[in-house]
Amino acid sequence: MERINRLVVLTLAFALTSAGDTLRLRDGSSVNGDFVGASSTDIRFSVNGEVEHYARTSVAEIIFSAAPADVPPSGSSEPDWLLRGPDYVGAPFLRGANGYIPLEREVASPARSGGLPGVSGGTIYRVPGGRSNVRVRQTDRIVFVVRLDAGGDPRQFQLFRLDSRMNYRQTQAGMGGSPPALPMTIRKVTDSVYEISPARGLNPGEYAVSPSNTNDSYCFGVDY
Repeated sequence: MERINRLVVLTLAFALTSAGDTLRLRDGSSVNGDFVGASSTDIRFSVNGEVEHYARTSVAEIIFSAAPADVPPSGSSEPDWLLRGPDYVGAPFLRGANGYIPLEREVASPARSGGLPGVSGGTIYRVPGGRSNVRVRQTDRIVFVVRLDAGGDPRQFQLFRLDSRMNYRQTQAGMGGSPPALPMTIRKVTDSVYEISPARGLNPGEYAVSPSNTNDSYCFGVDY
């Protein structure tokens, strides 16, 4: 299974005087254009009307700016890219200013928590690395967007707080069962596209969104 490279750092920047996005590469160069989409292996960027492909491992940062060209289609209050949804089906993406921001994708490993004396411990899940490189601020409005195949249920996605250790993160232990999930709200955008948001503000720390039917974990961190 391909994994989204968790060393990609993505930052939201709202520019008032310039349109378009900026792709910063690890070799120090940068490319101006428009973010088109992303898969598990590459990022697509429109440069002078041509869509270019960049390996995720070569990208250090994407800076999104407000795009005057993002005009909602006739009869809809939503931008066209939101109505289409992410290119990658079944994975949650952060909603940016004018595009989708990939989360850090990891596969969680189950383990048993210690529990209390006389009480069996519950199941916890661990992902590698003590801190995600995908960061948002506590004051940001956090919205995830997911595109599903026909019959897909957005309620399968759960949000978990992760405890950070030196070289891994893990879900918090439940009382003899599964890890406790944080409440979320769901808004239907189209028949296949949904917005999923935390029901209340998130405290600084590490988090993961995970489908209930897999161990895939889409991680991010919240800063002050």
